Amino acid sequence: MGSDETGRPPEDLRARQENDLAVSYALATMEFALAQEAYHVGATLREAGLDFDPLTFVALRILEAGAAESVDPSDLLGALSDNGTLDRSVELATDWLEDEAA
Repeated sequence: MGSDETGRPPEDLRARQENDLAVSYALATMEFALAQEAYHVGATLREAGLDFDPLTFVALRILEAGAAESVDPSDLLGALSDNGTLDRSVELATDWLEDEAA
């Protein structure tokens, strides 16, 4: 049986790769879902003549989900900001809103 330079067995490395892939997929799915929800809320508010800030909306939705899971809100928002999740969700929502307005 082979192992890499860290001395870990291949099955451990494979399990870590599968976990990393699952986490990446979950984050991408979450980013898209948040962006989609922000887009729909933003479009509805725009029709009502109200201002909308996608970043605030996305942050509040994350805080809501974190509260439901009893996760520290500061840590959660910090981690998702650091890894780019907030920015990607907001960017997608903003792009879709701009496309719709054009």
